[in-house]
Amino acid sequence: MYDFYGVYASCRDAAWRCLIDLDVTELPVKLVAAANLAGIRVIRNSKVNELNKGERGASIYMPDKQWLIVYDDTLPTDEARMVVAHELGHILLGHEYKYADYRFTSAGGKLKSEREADMFAVRLLAPACILHEAKLLDAKKIAEVCMIPQPIANARAKRMSTLEARNMYYKSELERQVRDKFQKFIENSNNKK
Repeated sequence: MYDFYGVYASCRDAAWRCLIDLDVTELPVKLVAAANLAGIRVIRNSKVNELNKGERGASIYMPDKQWLIVYDDTLPTDEARMVVAHELGHILLGHEYKYADYRFTSAGGKLKSEREADMFAVRLLAPACILHEAKLLDAKKIAEVCMIPQPIANARAKRMSTLEARNMYYKSELERQVRDKFQKFIENSNNKK
């Protein structure tokens, strides 16, 4: 049996931990800066020609014991950001390698690890507690501020509607820490309205 809530909570908490540990304080999340702080290099595929046909991104563990994320830089920026966040999710969630050459790829198919990396990516780029505090509940605004694809923002807005109805924020110390990290962003966002 697939423990959806347990997986969801694990991915959510990992995204929160990432935001806290990598000192992310505003939206849109500066992914390359965050990855670099974690010791992970992010490189455009046009520089290294590493991706195979149909691959949008890859996480590669290099012989020098450093992670490298390669992404398809022909993608629109919002989609490329999702790919990089997804690959970061594979690394930070500690997914086991599918191949002996220490490589994860984003090419489609939804294995459990792929769904988890997707969950992580969305929660990293559009954390619910920050959307709540900054009153970013409209799908168009979520896409714009978080720089994520509109279909993902649509799903996030739908989820936010459920979360707003529940109003169960800040039950977790991690969630409170994320909110505190973003306090200046939240204040600035609310002052613009």
